[in-house]
Amino acid sequence: MADTRQTAGPAFHQLTFVPEGDEVLVGRADTDSYALFPADGAMLLRKLTTGMPLADAVAWYNAAYDEPVDMDDFLETLNELGFVRDEGDDPVAAAPAAVRYARLGRAVFSPVAWVVYGAIAVVCVVLLVRMPDVRPYPRTLFFSDSLLLVQVGLLFAQLPFVFLHESFHALAGRRIGIPSRLGVGRRLYFVVFETTLNGLLGVPRRKRYLPFLAGMVADALIFSLLICAAAVDAHRHGHDLSFVGRFTVALAFVTALRFVWQFYLFLRTDLYYVFSTALGCVALHDATRALIRNTLCRLLGLRHRVVDLEQWSDRDRKVARWYAPFAAAGVLVMLLTAAGTAVPVLVHFVRLLVDRLGHPGHPDSGFWDSVGFLALSIVQFGLVGVVALRDRARERRQQQRTEAAPKPAPTPDTAPALDVAPLPATLHAEQERTR
Repeated sequence: MADTRQTAGPAFHQLTFVPEGDEVLVGRADTDSYALFPADGAMLLRKLTTGMPLADAVAWYNAAYDEPVDMDDFLETLNELGFVRDEGDDPVAAAPAAVRYARLGRAVFSPVAWVVYGAIAVVCVVLLVRMPDVRPYPRTLFFSDSLLLVQVGLLFAQLPFVFLHESFHALAGRRIGIPSRLGVGRRLYFVVFETTLNGLLGVPRRKRYLPFLAGMVADALIFSLLICAAAVDAHRHGHDLSFVGRFTVALAFVTALRFVWQFYLFLRTDLYYVFSTALGCVALHDATRALIRNTLCRLLGLRHRVVDLEQWSDRDRKVARWYAPFAAAGVLVMLLTAAGTAVPVLVHFVRLLVDRLGHPGHPDSGFWDSVGFLALSIVQFGLVGVVALRDRARERRQQQRTEAAPKPAPTPDTAPALDVAPLPATLHAEQERTR
């Protein structure tokens, strides 16, 4: 191997350096590649990014920390993380490109906007206390006698609200210069929209909370506005909701379900990212899943399927030890929530279907309405199955590429190597499309 310490330093992509306790989170925002560096390693990398020759960087490190450094190993790690620029890469921009809609993001989360949001929420609470007719609960989903209309209406009418939820995530990120990308994914049996917030780990921790919580702010605002609209409808019709008012209350109930979803912290929900950030973790979900999987594999005697936890940071592994039981108990919380919401709705659906499909005779409009409802339900769950198969095939291809990649030949260490922990650090905010 050539003695790289006698050559000029490599060129680097634009990197961010964020202190995380005793370590430094270094990353490349455009590819979302991050790693936790020890403080001395981050300082050495900073020196290299300024153009310091390798020989000078080695000499500086030896003098500053009174120990040698394996520069060859360090550069290899930086290459694997994608921090080093190749000859064909685009040149590093002198200044970061301006993010579109940053000004709109600052306006949406300005002090004046927060005052308006708070006032709307207070009015909503007053209306819920004084007007029982506008309170959403499971039976309010049936705003019409037509099951097909209920299903189609709730499915499509909530899409603008889901878009607004994701837009708040994106705008909260863009106000601090973070670009975003929208996509479609799956969580359990739900089809979800995802906002990927590339580069969010490259900003200080205190600036990450609002981009994570912005979607819940949108849901709370939507819920409040829907309740206000239903109250206006009830007032116009003598405290008796019209079709529009009943539809509005049904949408408010669906919005409330989306808000409650965020409390299932065993999933990658908005609140999960808030707690993960507050606890100083980056890949807590993956570390917790791996810990639970290893425990089950050991109990079942499948030790060959145990994964190496060293691929996650010390902090993630430490927090995962007590977070794992909490995550497992979260499944029970989800089931109890479903028992109070989904089960009553499902029971009412089944009763209506049995009543309409179980009577012999000439099919009426109710019979065909129920047939259409069942057909559309099959299509929806079929779509979830297609997304699940797509995700599984993608994971299988990724695993095959990883296994087929050549393993580097071991080389003897000539000096202590810096302990750098790569992180699977893609962050995104999730939003369900509740059925």
